[in-house]
Amino acid sequence: MKNKVLNGAALMTTLCAMVGASSAEQSNTDLRDGMRPVATDGTSAHPVSGENNPNASFLARRSNDQRISLPHPPFDEIPEMPMPEPVAPGVSPVSNLPSTVTFHDAETGETYELDRRPTSEAIGGQSLEGEYPGFNNIIDTDIENSRSFGNMSLAGGLDSWPRSGNVKLIMRFTDVNGIQRWFACSGSMQDPGVVLSAAHCVYARTPNGIVINDWADQVYVYPAWDGDSNNGVFSFPDSDEVIENFGFAYGTQFLAGTNYINSGDFDSDCGLIRLSRGASRNVGALTGYFAWAWGGSCATIQSRTYNNFSYPAENCPLPGLHNGRDMYFWSGSIDDCPGNQLHLDTGGGNCYDTVWGGMSGSGMYYISDSNRYVHAVCSNSNRTTSGNYARLWETFVNDMIDFENDTRGNALDIEPLRFRARGSTSVLQGQAMDDSCDVTMVNATNFNPAQDTYTLRVYLSTNNNISSADTLLATWNYNVDFAAMQNFNFVVPAPVIPLDTPPGTYWIGVELDTGTDAWASNNDTDTWDAQQITVLEAFADLEATQCDAVSGTYYQGETISVTHRTWNFGDRPADDTRVEFRASTNTIISTFDTFMEDRNYGTVAINDDVWVISNVQIPSDLAPGTYYIGTIVETSDNESNTGNNSIADTDTITVIECVPDLTGDGLVNFFDVSAFLSAYNTMNPIADFDGNGVYNFFDVSAFLSAYNIGCP
Repeated sequence: MKNKVLNGAALMTTLCAMVGASSAEQSNTDLRDGMRPVATDGTSAHPVSGENNPNASFLARRSNDQRISLPHPPFDEIPEMPMPEPVAPGVSPVSNLPSTVTFHDAETGETYELDRRPTSEAIGGQSLEGEYPGFNNIIDTDIENSRSFGNMSLAGGLDSWPRSGNVKLIMRFTDVNGIQRWFACSGSMQDPGVVLSAAHCVYARTPNGIVINDWADQVYVYPAWDGDSNNGVFSFPDSDEVIENFGFAYGTQFLAGTNYINSGDFDSDCGLIRLSRGASRNVGALTGYFAWAWGGSCATIQSRTYNNFSYPAENCPLPGLHNGRDMYFWSGSIDDCPGNQLHLDTGGGNCYDTVWGGMSGSGMYYISDSNRYVHAVCSNSNRTTSGNYARLWETFVNDMIDFENDTRGNALDIEPLRFRARGSTSVLQGQAMDDSCDVTMVNATNFNPAQDTYTLRVYLSTNNNISSADTLLATWNYNVDFAAMQNFNFVVPAPVIPLDTPPGTYWIGVELDTGTDAWASNNDTDTWDAQQITVLEAFADLEATQCDAVSGTYYQGETISVTHRTWNFGDRPADDTRVEFRASTNTIISTFDTFMEDRNYGTVAINDDVWVISNVQIPSDLAPGTYYIGTIVETSDNESNTGNNSIADTDTITVIECVPDLTGDGLVNFFDVSAFLSAYNTMNPIADFDGNGVYNFFDVSAFLSAYNIGCP
């Protein structure tokens, strides 16, 4: 195996450990991880410039990227990693020396054992940095005060710390016959991009007799996974699997205790998973992560209360338990400390009092000064009376710190995570969301950049893969001074949905400008980090609010002045707006009433109106009588409410007949004389002015008399 040369930081870490820990239990001056940046939370940042895209058109920018699908078989088809049996009594560890640690990169195939380091004289130690409960995370510690190792209980509220820092693992291995094998384990977050688990969860020997003897090809990490809840759900588009509370991440680089790899020594059954920077997510910045502890005397260990969250998945006496979908919690005291293990005398094979398969790799932690220190990981069990957790050891934690620092890196990487709407996730076409949104901007690196301006582009997508191929909704600029390992909340003004967006399910997210940092591949919010929304059809809502006709007496065909007003109180502009004028014998205006004229007014904007005085002609064939003048409004768009589309004047008009107005134009002139003569010559009944059925001089005289009087 290739030996790794200690770099300067690692050498300094070792020297500090040797100098600071010269006695007994742990030493308060041990600076092994206190010398590096610790995670901090910045305040909310608001845009200093930018705008919603005024020309956003969904039809012009349809998504053409590929959706991101479930990367492995459904959860219920993946068995638990078999819980190994404990070492038989009297069997000694392979070596009296603390195990070294071995590194493996599944993508390149590179594998090497790390150098054996000088150890301090300390019996034990713990992290000076302490825990990080996650950015803007909920903190709920009540569960830690109410349980014991004699009674495991279902853990609720998985989106809150410290539950959120515990993960379900899905591992893919390839056996000696080239067959891919999937298994499930548990783990705990140890840094934004590092997960702590068991060695046998990243290096499989012969689970259930299957000969693998090799590293995992890939490990998927599901923090605080809740496969039963449906609140704030994220599902892959082609799967019914629920992925919450923090989505998923994955890694292909691992560390594991060398003695476990070589001989199955449970005293070194500890492993690490590096989340792939750029391709995956530094999800620990959201979930939070635990501090660590190693070694310690058994007396001190037995004086503490230990806590453990995990995903048991092995069948137990009660049907339906354990199913691997539920996180369980227990706590209590340690019964013994054989070798490098913490031992529990378990209850005899009952579902709630025994260590079961699926719990492998879960972190056991104690609380000191409000910090949670993972001291051991679930390692082996006989599923009845014995359960054992492998303690972290000094060499392992020293190499773990280097592994974490290498994961963090010294190149700037600003990563947008968790884009979420503050208000409703339902929005109408053409409208802005009812509140602003938030996106967590994470600098999970040891690099401290100067103050700078960061540009976010907001996109609407038809799938959970946010990219520049999607519909650009807005561009916003933020001026922020990130520190190393510092996270900020960027407030995104309420996005506006293009009016031409078809109703349906969409995702909104952001993309950080390429060139901002060293890792452009993780500059957008995909899958769980995108906000799923529902776009609803906006109906226009025209309302006829006024119709005032000048009251009086009118002849048929005469023109009347009508003041009318129409509002659009809807959620989208009303296109092709049309107003009809009708005469009715009552105040209920409908299409059954006499049509007079109409007017077209084009598009009426939201909360805008048409307020016009129109001259409208009374139909020449309208029977004399008393009428209400009213309007009916309509649009070419669907309306949410048509019950307010008509209105009648509160006053009436009187329509009378104008006898000599034979043309029906409301005027008495030469054309009416011409119309009379034409009707008289053809003996048209309109020329029979005396009504006796005979066309003679008396009809001409009667017409001339009426003509001379006119229709004033």
